[in-house]
Amino acid sequence: MAVRPESVEDWCQIMPNLLEEEGWKTTLAQEGAALMHSSCPWGGYLIKFELKGLTVHNAPADSSKVIVRPEVRALLQGTCPNPGITVQSLDVVAPGEAVVQASTSWSIMRLCSVLFGDIVGQVMDYLCDDAPMACHQKVGRNYPDQGDSSCSFWMEDSDDKPHECLILVRPETEKEKFSAFVIARVHENHFARWASEHFRSVLSSARSTAESYLNRPGIAELREMDEQFYVVISMQSFKRGMPLLPAYPDEHCLTEIDAGEPFGLRRWVRYEPSTKKFQLAQYLPIFMQRLGFEIEAYNSLDGQKLVPYQCVVRRADWEQMRSRFLVAYPLQKTAYRRANGGSGSPGVHEDVLPKFVTSTAVNIQERMEQEAWPKLVVRKTFLDLEDDTSSSGSPKVRPPRRPKTTHFGRLLVPSLP
Repeated sequence: MAVRPESVEDWCQIMPNLLEEEGWKTTLAQEGAALMHSSCPWGGYLIKFELKGLTVHNAPADSSKVIVRPEVRALLQGTCPNPGITVQSLDVVAPGEAVVQASTSWSIMRLCSVLFGDIVGQVMDYLCDDAPMACHQKVGRNYPDQGDSSCSFWMEDSDDKPHECLILVRPETEKEKFSAFVIARVHENHFARWASEHFRSVLSSARSTAESYLNRPGIAELREMDEQFYVVISMQSFKRGMPLLPAYPDEHCLTEIDAGEPFGLRRWVRYEPSTKKFQLAQYLPIFMQRLGFEIEAYNSLDGQKLVPYQCVVRRADWEQMRSRFLVAYPLQKTAYRRANGGSGSPGVHEDVLPKFVTSTAVNIQERMEQEAWPKLVVRKTFLDLEDDTSSSGSPKVRPPRRPKTTHFGRLLVPSLP
């Protein structure tokens, strides 16, 4: 079984000429648009729509924010409805990554299903079938070029014919002008001669659909909400051991402070991480849970991994419990100094700029090795896979990956004064 891409980084690593003309056969080219196809390195065929000179009115100053995160699109669909698309359910994996169950009736998708046949069984089927289907979506920012905005699609539950698609929007030199690339995998080559006369129609429809989607009513406001949807929290300056947590009544405490007595936060214990290194995304939910709140914290943002001392939380959840945190955390600092001596204690800052680890994506060959995939071999402009079977003669199968359902801020017990 061949590895499949699950991010824009994966797509570009597997197929380095993904956004170029080299290695692609042009089926039709006209002013500002082209339809191409190519063999697919992980099986089947790829079709590519290349649309240039698209106008995006009121485009964000940061062009990498043109594509809105899937969970924001789903949760705020009432603010910015997308005609023809109905979202049924949502499972958030991380900020910018979600499994969305939805249905749509876009005419361009039905036209593609006729011209390219098996594409209706691809990720496009997710956008074309009347019955809702679950599709994994993952946003990418500033990759492969600064200012790029992308979204990768795949279906995890389809074992026979995995479905993959990539949409990438890139700024042009002229203000509010963009190029869009839509690449999808099909399992058979359906570029039949009889269909050639219809390719001009599908290109024209693709262009109008793209401009309509990027300029739909309410999209500018939705992009602004998307930029404010999460808040980045950062911790610094703890050189005398791990930070502390409020102690439960039956726990043996490390230290006690009189200042915490009025708030029920007199007793404190040392935080013991489940990993070798401190991760704020693990510490913060535990700290808030001991205050009576539940919050989901993440160590990645838009497909990029944050440094260990930062995490991301949903802004609405953070604002619900922020006042309680701002009372409790200074007491943690007091308890930390009491327990360790000195004047230093770990500080926390909110709404900071994210800092990402140097490597923003796991190399796809490393991922295959980790998941017992066949060896990757470079051949000309593509990356191919060596055949590899187990002792039973069956191909190695990748274990399924399931998204984690997000639990937004919820009060567990009455808050202390």
